[in-house]
Amino acid sequence: MIQKIYDIEPILVDMPMPIITPRLILRPPQAEDGAKLAAAIKETWDDLNLWMRWAKDFNDSTDAEKREILCRQQQAKFLLRENQMLFAFERESGDFAAGTGLHDVDWLIRRFEIGYWVCKSKQGRGYATEITNALTRYAFDVLSARMVVIGHAEGNKRSQRVIEKLGFVHSHRSEYGVALPDDTIVADHMYTRENTDGLPDIDVRWGEKP
Repeated sequence: MIQKIYDIEPILVDMPMPIITPRLILRPPQAEDGAKLAAAIKETWDDLNLWMRWAKDFNDSTDAEKREILCRQQQAKFLLRENQMLFAFERESGDFAAGTGLHDVDWLIRRFEIGYWVCKSKQGRGYATEITNALTRYAFDVLSARMVVIGHAEGNKRSQRVIEKLGFVHSHRSEYGVALPDDTIVADHMYTRENTDGLPDIDVRWGEKP
């Protein structure tokens, strides 16, 4: 008898990696990624500091040693299925392109939340859309998701465009749902998908060598 995802311990759930899209390779953090992450955050700071609560302290967020510690911690959490942080690298150049992942996972319900941010020098290329499309398919096709959700803070139009382009349905607005890095409290908009119907076509595979 085939076990369903919700019948087994999360640590036993198979998550084939990497995820390969036409232009990107998505994989969990690993040792020696800290300096790349710190550099990407430094480059993109002005954007991140507008919307990402974790991007509040410049010195802490761009410290290579601290980011290396984070990468190794997140590598362990990925293996334990506690948090599925992922990094996206360009297939052609090998450059760090984006931070993303499947977060706030509820393995019993099989609910996954996608998050993403794209490096300043890599913006405007459609990477956020490519990543989100691939992760949505991965969640449903590999992890038997019942629901995939994405949120954006009030005013984050770029993120909103990505979400709406991929056919996520606006589910609710929480008036005081998000604290921004400057401690401003704004509304949080949440969107959901319950299947992959209508997603734009994309060539995506996983668990193979690039």
